[in-house]
Amino acid sequence: MDPTLFAVVFIAMIAAGCVKGIIGLGLPLTSIAILGTVMDLRQAIPFIVVPILVTNIYQAMQGGQLAAQFHRFWSMNLLLCAGTWVGTILLFIIDPSALVITLGIVVVGYALINLFSVTIRVPAKSEGWMSPVVGLISGILTGTTGSVGAPIAIYMQALGLEKTAFLQAVSLSFFITAVVWIAALIDQSAFDLTTTVVSLFAVIPAFVGMWTGQVLRDRLPEDKFRHWIFVFLIVVGANLIRKGIG
Repeated sequence: MDPTLFAVVFIAMIAAGCVKGIIGLGLPLTSIAILGTVMDLRQAIPFIVVPILVTNIYQAMQGGQLAAQFHRFWSMNLLLCAGTWVGTILLFIIDPSALVITLGIVVVGYALINLFSVTIRVPAKSEGWMSPVVGLISGILTGTTGSVGAPIAIYMQALGLEKTAFLQAVSLSFFITAVVWIAALIDQSAFDLTTTVVSLFAVIPAFVGMWTGQVLRDRLPEDKFRHWIFVFLIVVGANLIRKGIG
């Protein structure tokens, strides 16, 4: 097994875990954005799914509202799973350059919305039909680009969920997605011995990064860290767009 591959994954997961430790989410988006600059998304995506699964188990169990969140967002998560399966199939059909450009646009868009604190509000009466639509769109983006949950996170922020409920609901969706995603990737023969070993290995730097991010969050101004995280994601996303066009 190539030591360079492990080194690249280690760096990407440390950075992504640090982001998650500071702001509570962003591990898949950050890790796939970094990995996507140096390797094909078809190779990179299987590396991140086990860390996504494992890191969201604990967070999904926090807050005491798990049953309520499951019931409230069942339609969104159902369509999220279906979209993820379809997106994973498309991953191995669509031109990789188009996927890289799409990923870059998603990363830059998500970072800009957060960097400039754009306020989006979804009226409660629209939740019934919007939840499954957002779930399907997010699922397809997940399967094709690895950008788990950007639309989900934006949507839940727009619903005005308080912090604890928001993090639990997002983590629950990410966890459910990862279970289906792994099955879909296996169905596409995307897991060999090396991929499985690297994805399991990636759990370690992901947790190290999360711990580091939590330490930094407690010691330094969170707003400043969030600012530079989103600036970093804009740079990475722009580079992905450049790579896809080039």
